[in-house]
Amino acid sequence: MTRDEQEDPDGRLAFVLLRYLMGWDQGELAREARIASSQVSVYDRGERPVPREVLERAADAADFPRYLLDPVLRTIRSFRAAAKGRSRAERVWGEAFLAELIDLRRLAMDAVLCVAPEQPAVQPPSADDREAAADLWAKMERRTAKQRRALVEETEEFRSWALCERVAAASREAVISDPRHALELAELALLIAELTPGEEAWRSRLQGYAGAHLSKARRASGDPSGAEGAMARAKKLWAAGATGDPGLLDETARREWRSWADE
Repeated sequence: MTRDEQEDPDGRLAFVLLRYLMGWDQGELAREARIASSQVSVYDRGERPVPREVLERAADAADFPRYLLDPVLRTIRSFRAAAKGRSRAERVWGEAFLAELIDLRRLAMDAVLCVAPEQPAVQPPSADDREAAADLWAKMERRTAKQRRALVEETEEFRSWALCERVAAASREAVISDPRHALELAELALLIAELTPGEEAWRSRLQGYAGAHLSKARRASGDPSGAEGAMARAKKLWAAGATGDPGLLDETARREWRSWADE
């Protein structure tokens, strides 16, 4: 086996990128992907090539589509070729570069999608959407704040009223124990509300709903003026969207919303 084959730089780096996408240490990746911990360490150090089956297992654990692996590997090869002669390949293992895996995903998408897919018709909101939202939140919850925002900004499936409701609920649950986290989640819920497809009135109602949570989180974070501004905007958006509200938003949260608005 040659030195290049032994180090397997492309598969090795893709393997590490998938681990960093989730913020996992070696043990967590081993557990989630059902790979022996000792093997993960061996692959990380480049002491053995990463088999395609293992790379695909890591991709599945990270919710990364298998069909994007080859474009990602090509992107890594291009990066290494451009850097050749100017820096050691190991330099690309820096935290800053590893944190940009989602950008590599976008590049991979461009490589495999020659024609933009036909946009499906927007489905009316339904209580059944909550089931999908629970699965989406399970995927988002274990990622970093930056990665969560990127998922919403780049992926249509993460833009739904039910996910906005679920993220807002998580913010509400964290507002006392971890105001900073609650604020991040409230901002995320508002972003989802802004990008959710559908009628403008319904989107306005969602933004008012999420905006109230943002106000509460700002107040808990020691920003009373920011909280007042957020609530003033939330009230306007909530009222403007009254005609588009199908009555799906959590009733308990609605009551809390009204109590916050009266504070």
